[in-house]
Order: sequence, then structure tokens, then C-alpha cells
Amino acid sequence: MKNIALYSLPIRYMLIYVLLILMSGIWLFLLSQGLECSDTVISTLKNIIASPVEKSVEGLIEVATPHLFAIGTLIFVTAHFMLFSTKFSQKLSLIVAMFLFVFALFDIFSYFAIAFGLVVSGWIKLVALSGFVLLFLLILGLVGFSL
Repeated sequence: MKNIALYSLPIRYMLIYVLLILMSGIWLFLLSQGLECSDTVISTLKNIIASPVEKSVEGLIEVATPHLFAIGTLIFVTAHFMLFSTKFSQKLSLIVAMFLFVFALFDIFSYFAIAFGLVVSGWIKLVALSGFVLLFLLILGLVGFSL
């Protein structure tokens, strides 16, 4: 018989680790978009919307390849911790995980829209990143609550 209580320690460690990865990812995104010591986050977000940093197809391949692997692995691991949950149905876990994969792909490939000139503003990247982060925080909350 499984002792599910033993899973709580690695799950807690994973939650802390993933939150740190998420915070550093958001910070690196803001730094790559022009956040400087004298700027505020709000002014950087306004700059992203008004005139996003120019993107290229080569840069897209350079950015998308490791992100597809890393984000996919992170979602995969986090969603699999939901298998140990007795408080949420597996159907709910599956729905949230699938939406998370969709938002991750939307986030990564919103770069395409900017690189090919389909969108002149950087709002699409902000919407995609915000949706992914909020949904990822939701699944982390579900994992944390299911302890």
C-alpha cells in the first residue's frame, strides 16, 4: 500500500523550485525587453506594447527550441504530481494541464507573430505570457492544495 504522505516533501520542494524558476523567467523576460536600473516594470511593459524589441526567425529558433523542451518538461512534471491528488478529479487535472500546454505554445509562438510582422505591438507576447503564468500558478495551487 502506498504511503501518500511521503510524497509531500518532494512536492513541496518542487513547488518552491518551480516558483523560483517562474520568477526568474519573468525577470529575464523583462530584462531582455529593455528593463534597466533606472526604469520601472510599468514603463518597461509600456515599451513592450509600444515598440517591442525586434525579432528575427533565427532568434525565434534559438529561443523556441530550449523553451519548448524546458516548459514542456516543467508542465509534464507538475501535472504528474496531480496524479497523487485525492482532492481533485483526474479530469480536472487533465483539462488544466492541456490548457497549460496550449498557453505555453501560444506564449512561445507569439514570437512568430512579432518576427513575421503579423502584429506590430508587443501586446500579444504580454497576453500570452500572462495567461501562461496565471494558469501555471493555478496548477501549482492545485498541487499545493492537494497536499
